[in-house]
Amino acid sequence: MYGIISPNDWELHPAQKERLQPWKQLGVDAEEWEERARQATYHWLLRNWQDEEGAFAGNYSVSERNYEPPQLTNLNAPWQLMVAYDRYGDSALSEQAGRAADWVYTHLAETHPMSMVVGGIRDAWREEEVWTKFTAEFVILNLGLYIRTQQDGKYLRRAIQSVRFLMQAELHDHATKYDHNQQRWITRGWQSFGRIIEAYLYLFQITEEKRWLGRALAWGEYGLTLQAPDSAFYLINGEYYNSDIAADELRALTFLYERTQLPQFLLAAQGFADWHLQTQRPDGAWLLTVDRFQNPVSEYVGPGDIPNIAIALLCLYRATGESRYLASALKAIRYALTQQVIPGSSHPVANHENALWGYWSWDPYYDYTMSGDQITHFARGLWFTLDYLASLDPQQTKGLIGTLKDES
Repeated sequence: MYGIISPNDWELHPAQKERLQPWKQLGVDAEEWEERARQATYHWLLRNWQDEEGAFAGNYSVSERNYEPPQLTNLNAPWQLMVAYDRYGDSALSEQAGRAADWVYTHLAETHPMSMVVGGIRDAWREEEVWTKFTAEFVILNLGLYIRTQQDGKYLRRAIQSVRFLMQAELHDHATKYDHNQQRWITRGWQSFGRIIEAYLYLFQITEEKRWLGRALAWGEYGLTLQAPDSAFYLINGEYYNSDIAADELRALTFLYERTQLPQFLLAAQGFADWHLQTQRPDGAWLLTVDRFQNPVSEYVGPGDIPNIAIALLCLYRATGESRYLASALKAIRYALTQQVIPGSSHPVANHENALWGYWSWDPYYDYTMSGDQITHFARGLWFTLDYLASLDPQQTKGLIGTLKDES
């Protein structure tokens, strides 16, 4: 199963807390984690909803008590609503996710019939640029809605329209974006080949059309050429690792291995994962950006990226049974828990209602903002972890927990 939005995409059921009782030895508190994710959705994320716009606000500035106008957050925040819909059956959440997708289509998508890049998604800050990264996320969003809304055909049509943009990018030397001002495709930038593979595989799963699998494999072969000698991927201009474009690449390579059993995809996935294990901080986080010589670009962490990488490590553990990936994923989730503002926490704004149950954009705080895309990865990270652990064979859990204790 190639979906990345929800544990339901992996055919996992919401965790039964009794199945997770043994995992308390490793700090997995099923009731607390479920409540944190639920509050992150109903208390914090829905406060960011702007009903007159039919979209989520951009960043929330805690220091200025101000919500930014809607922007690219609406590509990812609806994923959290879809997971909550899967868990709680709240149809209002599914409807809001659909409205957010409509907002993106209306405000950021290339839709004119004469456009050579129809289906692409523009950068909200530089509207002359149409990005493959954002377009792949829009494909995934629409496919997620398609399978959850009685297969409303408009979502599938939009997904396929956007996939055509990704096909054009591939034909233009795997371009990262199209620049309207320069009237040309650009190969430098954020090369998020993993999101593109995930989009194609999800479309293949839903339509069963092998052409989409072929495109995923072609991008996978291209991705292999980008892996550095140290097994990392430096996907910003071929020079920098960024944690925002790591989880999808790791998942994509794992998915391709699971589909094809081709060893090159597994070797690449494990190499990249092991690089993460080597560079993971004692607190469970990874730095936001490092260069290909392992020099930190800054001291900052992107907190939402950490649980997203944890989901990718769970995926690789599922494929290999190598316990070190599960250990690293749990370590990452423990870090993520420290970045949510919960009642009584030591965060400086724990008594501020609009910040309560929110999740920081940066660590250290930098501009004291929170955003819907960061908290979406946090909530998904908790839900994927809970549901996956609960799905494991109880007869094997005791020995696995013992192994993980030894590795921690």
